Amino acid sequence: HPAKQEQEEGETEAFCRRRGRMERAAAWQQQLGWNESASRRTQIITGSIGLVLLFCGVVMQWWAGNNVSDVSLSTFCESYSGDGRLMGIEDWRALKKHYYSPNNPNRDGDLSLQKLGQLYFGGDGSLGSLERIIYREPSFWCKALPDCPAGAECSKDSILSPGTARDHGVWEERTVSDQPYWHLAPGAMFQANGHTRCWDKFLVYRDMLKEVLTEYDVRATQARYVTDAASNQPWSDAAIDSAAWAELYSCYSSKGGTGYVLGLAPLLSSLACIFCVLSMFTCCPRSYTSSLGRGLALMGFSFTLIGFWVISFSTTQEFVSSYVYCGGAGYPLVSDGGKYFDGTPCLDRTSLGDNKMNPFLSWSGWMSGVYTFGGVLNILATVFLLVTMAKNIETEQLRKFATLTP
Repeated sequence: HPAKQEQEEGETEAFCRRRGRMERAAAWQQQLGWNESASRRTQIITGSIGLVLLFCGVVMQWWAGNNVSDVSLSTFCESYSGDGRLMGIEDWRALKKHYYSPNNPNRDGDLSLQKLGQLYFGGDGSLGSLERIIYREPSFWCKALPDCPAGAECSKDSILSPGTARDHGVWEERTVSDQPYWHLAPGAMFQANGHTRCWDKFLVYRDMLKEVLTEYDVRATQARYVTDAASNQPWSDAAIDSAAWAELYSCYSSKGGTGYVLGLAPLLSSLACIFCVLSMFTCCPRSYTSSLGRGLALMGFSFTLIGFWVISFSTTQEFVSSYVYCGGAGYPLVSDGGKYFDGTPCLDRTSLGDNKMNPFLSWSGWMSGVYTFGGVLNILATVFLLVTMAKNIETEQLRKFATLTP
């Protein structure tokens, strides 16, 4: 059968050509020193190490990035007065009772936000003055004062009479802490605003509005809202809820820039990891996925370095640098009150001189360290992923050139 014989000869010739091409390609690869199996092992090993490091780094960065700006307000109050409780309805009710007391010489009509800021928190009484000062005043948010104010008459745990006290947040029945506390640096509350939990502030602010903006009548069965002096319109539940939610959104928006930068680095690193894994499968266009993954990895590397600067500035430079670590130093360097000889507060000494870390500062510093360590793991993971993608590109190029051999 001539046709069958011719077909067999053609198949044999094609087989010989393929075998010869494979032998020449193998010889060419040997001359170049390229070992495909070794290259494949390198990809798998570096890719696996990169995935493990990236997973650990991303988890640490996401967790620390979310918590460094979301520290419980109770933790700050514990640092301020030794008592972590926040202001509640009963505390604002005690303030209102003191204002409407017949013995209060400063009583003048209904209590308003302007009078609240002027009489109790050092405001100037102008419109909006309370909002301008409350984020600088810890006594607005924290239930207890650290000490009995000078000039006031106090029992063990509360103020009996303000007397001649000029401190902020002083009124009858105001709680006074009997626990050791940590001295705060000047402007500590303002500096810590970007790190404390917005929802805690929202609850305190809403309770204040609901209690302060109602008439004081011990016989009334239902609270009646006062009339706003500026607009001559009465307050209502809807207006108070709107004001409280607006304060919450304002708090969240003030943290948006920092959260965006701190969250972008782990996001880009995760995307780079996905494209790195895709580049290892033959069903995906390796050259495109490897190039895209490499670009995302470099961007993630850059934003990780930027995140280091942001979190360092927002913790160390912003408020931790206002304190000093006193360690085991004693007189004359450190006083019994927990302050350095130049008046700088010790971050590791309580008001009784006990060696104990400031809980708010230690938590913020811990989150900063976790984020930084996670970023280091991300950088190492990026290096391993770049090696994997470089091997993928190299393998793809050598395979293309191998098919061009004569």
